[in-house]
Amino acid sequence: MDFRKNKKKKIKKYIFYNKRKNINHNYEGDIDLYSIAEWIACGFFLGDNNFTKQKYGQETDFSCESNWYYEPRDITFKSAVEEFTHIFETLIISNVKNKNIILPLSGGLDSRTIASALRNTDNIVTYSYEFLGGVKEIKYAKKISEEMNWPFYNYLIPKGYLWKRIERLAEINFCQSDFIHPRQMAVIDQISKLGDLIISGQWGDVFFDLPKLSAKENLDNQTRFLFNKIVKPGGLLLSKKLWEKWGFTGQFEKILFNRIKELLLEIKIENPSRRVQAFKSIHWAQRWANPNLNIFASKCELFAPYYENAICEFICSIPNAYLQDRKIQIKYIQNTSPSLAKIPWQVYDLNLYNYKYFNNFFFPRRIYRFLIRNFYEKILNKPSVIQRNWELQFLGSENKKHLERWLFDKNFLNDIVPLSVVNNFYQKFLTENKVVFSHPISMLLTLSLWCEKFWKRK
Repeated sequence: MDFRKNKKKKIKKYIFYNKRKNINHNYEGDIDLYSIAEWIACGFFLGDNNFTKQKYGQETDFSCESNWYYEPRDITFKSAVEEFTHIFETLIISNVKNKNIILPLSGGLDSRTIASALRNTDNIVTYSYEFLGGVKEIKYAKKISEEMNWPFYNYLIPKGYLWKRIERLAEINFCQSDFIHPRQMAVIDQISKLGDLIISGQWGDVFFDLPKLSAKENLDNQTRFLFNKIVKPGGLLLSKKLWEKWGFTGQFEKILFNRIKELLLEIKIENPSRRVQAFKSIHWAQRWANPNLNIFASKCELFAPYYENAICEFICSIPNAYLQDRKIQIKYIQNTSPSLAKIPWQVYDLNLYNYKYFNNFFFPRRIYRFLIRNFYEKILNKPSVIQRNWELQFLGSENKKHLERWLFDKNFLNDIVPLSVVNNFYQKFLTENKVVFSHPISMLLTLSLWCEKFWKRK
């Protein structure tokens, strides 16, 4: 059955992956303070907003128009897995012919699903990385690589790498999103030499782990759910303070809530879970994830299979129940590569056959991990492991010098953010709550780079 015949309108594109050359970043328009407040709060721009009133992607094929729909077919789970297998493997195999493949691996399922699709393919080199002193992600990836008999390279994300690469990173992602999340910048020069095509598992988790919202959730509740997902508490505090300093009327938090609500209304899907999923793919993927995918694309060819229209159309026609809790990916791996399914999934540290017992037979393990984490955090007053990149890039005397240089020695930033506000939030980061205030500091750092390299460069 060709489920695409049921589609009511012609499909254009579900997720735009915008290559750098296709987006005009000359920032000719007047500064757009409202959009900057939104950007600080969320960590990315919504819709086609930008630093200036020249809209993002203007005069290109970029669009925030929603082509998403939800028309669930009467299909068994077994048939859905078989269909996914055919679509996914056809996409993968057709895009890797005559390529030297670079495959990033992790302890998650998105890259493992790709690995399974490549099980009969040659010319593959794999790699993984983890934070210095962080969660042992490499061990999971190495097991996958060894099972598939592929070459494997591992890298540590070091302390303070950001400062030697920050201006280059700004030129790659145009400061559209912050500099702390894309840790691949630390190792891109090394990994790009391993082959000529990187395959990214970006967005698989959004498609195959659907949010569990009641079908009766009203629009306000859907908006609140998304607001809590994308708006960072520290970023909201900074945006509200700037809103006040800039002399704008109204409550910024309420205005931002209504902005998200309006964007949700543009998505003509009644099912709440699917509307939220579409919102993420239209705004979060295109405005937050894509700028950092360009780190890979700046060095070699990039292929993101989960972005392909064929996968998106498949997602639109599959019942919600099949797209929750990674069911399809897990069954696919079990069917095609049972040996990979026996390797622990990092989230649970259990394999794909026994992870469901995490809260039952393995409950003592959870207690042990909880006690160890609390011992480090409460008694030793330090995290048990490094979990966030800012811990390696912002903390310590040497990092502090570089961070303060960009926050306080670059006067262009103060044309937008008063020095008193920068200092106030920096002191909160140092003395109050590093987790909460790391985000606004990261956004101020990114804004400082934008002012220096783009806004005042003209």
